[in-house]
Amino acid sequence: MVRFEAQGAPGSSTLPAARVRRIIKEDKDIFACGSESLYLITRATEFFIDSLIREGYEFSRLEKRKTVQYKDMAKAAQSIEQYDFLGDIIPPNISLKNPKNKQ
Repeated sequence: MVRFEAQGAPGSSTLPAARVRRIIKEDKDIFACGSESLYLITRATEFFIDSLIREGYEFSRLEKRKTVQYKDMAKAAQSIEQYDFLGDIIPPNISLKNPKNKQ
């Protein structure tokens, strides 16, 4: 499991708030989103992205690489239970040499 470290100044975010607000507005079930809620959603998204990237990095380290590749992210999405919902979004790599055999 990865650990999170607070980065940046309190009350700030690396994701643009306007873009997050626009994504939230695309959901027709949400009528309004206050600034505090927007901030919490933005920070939660940052923590999620950080966690997923760190897990992908761990898979690249196991293969003695410093670069995170798609296959590392797919392994993280497939093998870690908390990322099961990403199975359709990040499918595992399928070799073009043997397309019938899944890896």
